[in-house]
Amino acid sequence: MKKYIIAAACVAIGSASAFAADLPTRAPLPAPIALFTWTGFYLGGELGWIQTDPRYTTGALLLGTPFAVTSGTNRNGVTYGALAGYNYQAGNLVLGVEGDFAGWTVGTIHYTAITGDFLTAHSKWGGSIRGRLGYAVDHALFYVTGGAAFVSNETSIPTTGISVGGDGTRAGWTVGGGIDYAFTNNWFTGIEYRYSQYENKTFTYPIPVLKLGLIGFKQELNTNQVTARIGYKF
Repeated sequence: MKKYIIAAACVAIGSASAFAADLPTRAPLPAPIALFTWTGFYLGGELGWIQTDPRYTTGALLLGTPFAVTSGTNRNGVTYGALAGYNYQAGNLVLGVEGDFAGWTVGTIHYTAITGDFLTAHSKWGGSIRGRLGYAVDHALFYVTGGAAFVSNETSIPTTGISVGGDGTRAGWTVGGGIDYAFTNNWFTGIEYRYSQYENKTFTYPIPVLKLGLIGFKQELNTNQVTARIGYKF
C-alpha cells in the first residue's frame, strides 16, 4: 500500500510540473516612461533682428542762437550672441534666470545740424541678466522675461574727431516674452521679442571753432529685437 501512495505522489508532482510548464510566461513590465521637464541648466546661441533708436534733446547755443539737431532715423541690423540660464519646473509653472551677450551690426547713425554732419551714434554690443516666468505645455514653454540690460554706445563729432561719448557702457532695463520648444529631451529652439531702454546720457563740450560757445544735448537710447534661439539643456 505504501508503494502505491508513493507512486501516486510522484505522478501528481510530475503532472503539476508539466501543467506549470504549459502555463504562459508573464511578460516583463514595461520600462517607466521618463516625463519631460524644463528643470536644468542650459547653454545656447541666438541670432536675429535689432533696431536701435538714439534720440537727442538739444540745449546748445551758438552765439546766442539755438543750435538744433535733426531727429535722425533708427537703424536696423543683426544681433548675434550666446545665452545661458537655469530653469526650475513645478507642475506647469517654470521659473528661471537667463543671461545673454550679443554683438550688434547696425552701423552708424548720422545726425545733422545747420553746418552739416554734427555727430554720430554707434551701438556695438548689448547684454542682459533677466528673470523668466513661464507656463509649460508638454514640450512647449510660453514665458515672459525682464531684468537689467547693458549696451555699448559711442557718440562722436565726425568733422573734428572729438569723441563726446567714448565707448562706454550704459545700464538700463529690458522686458519681453517668447516661446521655447524642446524637440528632444535635451535640445530646444525658440523665438523671443524684447524691448530695452537705457539710461539717458548728457554731453556738454565747447564748440571747437573760435570758442563760440557750448554745445549740450541729452541722448536717449532704446532698442527692439526679435531673436531665434537654440540651446542644449543638461
